[in-house]
Amino acid sequence: MTTIKLVFGNTEVFAQPNDSQTAKAFAEKLPVTIPVGGTGIDFCGRMPFALPYDEADVHSGWVNGDVNYNPHGGWFAVLYGDEEHSGRYGDQVVMGRIEGSELAKVQSLDGDFDLRIELA
Repeated sequence: MTTIKLVFGNTEVFAQPNDSQTAKAFAEKLPVTIPVGGTGIDFCGRMPFALPYDEADVHSGWVNGDVNYNPHGGWFAVLYGDEEHSGRYGDQVVMGRIEGSELAKVQSLDGDFDLRIELA
């Protein structure tokens, strides 16, 4: 699958989607803008649409850098911190990853954004 670009204001970050049905359906809906708020561990916002998912892909926790969908709450999240305590958060479906220097860009951001997501 192609790379996706996430635009936080003037900062562009690139992520690699996985091959899940959720990630593929999300890519088909792009471009999209999602208002997100920073929490210190993620940027999270309500999705403007629902996505299909395989129940086997739903789990608790994340790895820093995950781009996740919360199917029962309808949330989109870019997760960049608190991996070690993330197991207490359920209903996570990983759609892709942000790695290395791209993740460092996200970790340096603060505030709320109208996050623009598009195919790169």
